[in-house]
Amino acid sequence: MIIHAGCGIITHMDISVLSTTNDIEQLRTLALAMVQKAMSEKAETEKLRQRILLLEEMLKLARQQRFGKKAETLAGMQRSLFEEDLDADIAAVESQLDTLLPAEEKTAPERPVRKPLPAHLPRVIKTIEPASTESCPDCQGALRHIRDEVSEKLEYIPARVVVNRYVRPQYGCTCCQRVVSGDMPAHIIPKGVAEPSLISQLVISKHCDHMPLYRQQSVLARLDIHLPVSTMADMVGRAGAALTPLAESLHRMLLTCDVLHADETPLQILDTKKDGKARAGYLWTYVSGEKSGPAIVCFDSQPGRSSKFVVEYLKGWAGNLVVDGYAAYETLAGQNNGLMLTGCWAHARRNFADLYKANKDPRAAMAVRQIAGLYRLEKKIRHRPVEKIRQWRQRYARPVLEKLWQWLEQQKDACPESSALGKAIAYTLKRKVMLSRFLEDGALPLDNNRCERAIRPVVMGRSNWLFVGSVAAGERAAKIMSLLETAKMNGLDPHAWLTTVLQRLPGWQVERLDELLPLPGFTFAGRESCQ
Repeated sequence: MIIHAGCGIITHMDISVLSTTNDIEQLRTLALAMVQKAMSEKAETEKLRQRILLLEEMLKLARQQRFGKKAETLAGMQRSLFEEDLDADIAAVESQLDTLLPAEEKTAPERPVRKPLPAHLPRVIKTIEPASTESCPDCQGALRHIRDEVSEKLEYIPARVVVNRYVRPQYGCTCCQRVVSGDMPAHIIPKGVAEPSLISQLVISKHCDHMPLYRQQSVLARLDIHLPVSTMADMVGRAGAALTPLAESLHRMLLTCDVLHADETPLQILDTKKDGKARAGYLWTYVSGEKSGPAIVCFDSQPGRSSKFVVEYLKGWAGNLVVDGYAAYETLAGQNNGLMLTGCWAHARRNFADLYKANKDPRAAMAVRQIAGLYRLEKKIRHRPVEKIRQWRQRYARPVLEKLWQWLEQQKDACPESSALGKAIAYTLKRKVMLSRFLEDGALPLDNNRCERAIRPVVMGRSNWLFVGSVAAGERAAKIMSLLETAKMNGLDPHAWLTTVLQRLPGWQVERLDELLPLPGFTFAGRESCQ
């Protein structure tokens, strides 16, 4: 037996005994120690290699989440100013070239069909006649009308502000000296200078278009209208107070739905008790299911992410709640026997999709492809009746899902639990029951994207207003946004709806409050017909 001391296997070990003893037992002990040390070093090396691979994987995922493209975002809404300026520069250069270069006769390239302009917009007819309608400019022959070539272009007319002057003639009685005059219309701000339409504009610009009041002040100043920010804030605050009963009624109507979606997003809240320092709050979002009646969105601003907030908001409700993997919802389900959680396949898919984008892992690609099979089926059957959807899922989605579960179980034992793939597999398998629940009920959706779409405007606006000024301000904003987002989801113009409601509210009967909710069937009739 030849032993090489220079190979480094027996470092820090006394090998002089190899040349000074012939004791077989001693040599066997030494050889065993050398083998054990080599195996230990090999295991340590493998452990370090796995650690390096894990860190590299985490770095790639972090880069993907920070800089990579995300399938859930709308590219057109998140383009940088640089890209917009670049497109404008290209258009300007092309315009100059069209002017300088001679026109060339060439076949027009195929272009997508332009979407027609909205039919509800008023049309202004501008007829362009030739210089002469009697004779041809070439041969002087008589002309006859063949057809009209029609093209449409959008024109923007800047906002127009008018002053409504209320004149109330006063009449005196010749007998009792009583003075009689007409009554001023009821108003949420009786002595204010703003009509409901202006208050609506301030509220919608703030909560839908994400424009803080100080920016709106400069916009109004261009129209030579100078309103202090404190005055505008007072208008928004009073509008929020007037809309609070409507928001509470909307909340009660939400709790009548059998299927709800829930999600939450961070919201910075200034703490007035701690010198105005910002603390982490959350805006909880609840949306009615697509198959559960009219679309309803409710926001709830809270100073934390504890399960007690969702427990309180959904108190007394029973049904199916579509959620992601946040533990607060599991706590809720544990306290409410009538509530069942339904998982979100978009969250499960996202873990595999991010991993594939980061390092092109073929196993992640396989998982994404199998989940895509579920979505292809949903795209075909989503508009069918609930029972038909359940039948199709049982027939076509169940085999795909069973195959996916089997594949995930096989892969679970083949990859480290601490790896990104292992975590994605563990996340999915842990929620197997929740993710399979959609098979048994056609009213249950495949994912929680409906709620994420409702919460997206808040996420976009957060970069403009950064935080809310107090806990009360967060609650007021949540109620206003609930009503406006519900109006948008039901196809109502938020400004027209809010203006009508602010006109009606001062004289509206409390028992008829539900008639003012922004739901399908809302009527924009004049005030006289609804008193």
